[in-house]
Amino acid sequence: MQGALRGLRQRRPRRRDPAGAAGELRAPLRGGGLNAAAPAGAPFAAILCDLDGTLLDTVPDIAEAVNAMLAELGRAPIAEGVVAGYVGQGVDVLLHRVLGGGHDARAEAALHGRARRLFDLAYAASNGRRARPYPGVVAGLEAFRELGLRLACITNKPQAPSDAVLAQFGLDRRFEFTLGGDALPQRKPQPEPLLHAAHRLGVPVPACLMLGDSANDARAARAAGMAVVLVDYGYTEGRPIGEIECDAVIPSFLALAEALRASGRRSLRIAAGAA
Repeated sequence: MQGALRGLRQRRPRRRDPAGAAGELRAPLRGGGLNAAAPAGAPFAAILCDLDGTLLDTVPDIAEAVNAMLAELGRAPIAEGVVAGYVGQGVDVLLHRVLGGGHDARAEAALHGRARRLFDLAYAASNGRRARPYPGVVAGLEAFRELGLRLACITNKPQAPSDAVLAQFGLDRRFEFTLGGDALPQRKPQPEPLLHAAHRLGVPVPACLMLGDSANDARAARAAGMAVVLVDYGYTEGRPIGEIECDAVIPSFLALAEALRASGRRSLRIAAGAA
């Protein structure tokens, strides 16, 4: 693999943009295909970042809280890797999966309610204890800002623990705002959080780029009509990253910053033969 965009991998498009060059992704129109171009090749103006699995490795703290909750319920602990596979669609879904032992499990309402109260107490204590930013995140966020990109954090994690853990690592000041999973009636993979963020930033929807780690982020972005890039190191709910439809897979925030810098923020030009 060669070129300035080393490590950036383009995903196969669902539709080619006749006006666009091969191997180039432009900001999509609402509802458009992968290579749908904004008028006059409009540049990306904002990046909406996921939190868990994208900015921070938070599973160690989540798993600690999950197992503290299970202990209070008289249940056996589960492995951290299992918890990692359950993360992605918010606390309530996480707890249904933990209590029921599968991705599609549904726990009885009273049990789930008790588990939620216990988890919230435990996570208030463990949040940020072992979490760490992924390599290149801080430098990448700074590179995005140097490019003039607006930044917001859009997560399914509840607002309070999101604010707390971002502040702990000084990441809160990198974003204009953080939108937690309980801030709106809808969460990802519904498009409303992304559309709300674009409106709040005052940025046209096609000029926003979603940066995440899972199918949840990709589905939300597609439903909103935004381009979506996924990191190759996050939480995918047990699904191989190669099976998730997106515009590109990146090894680091810095790789994305370089791609945007090289194109004047107008596209994600992928180096030939990139892997």
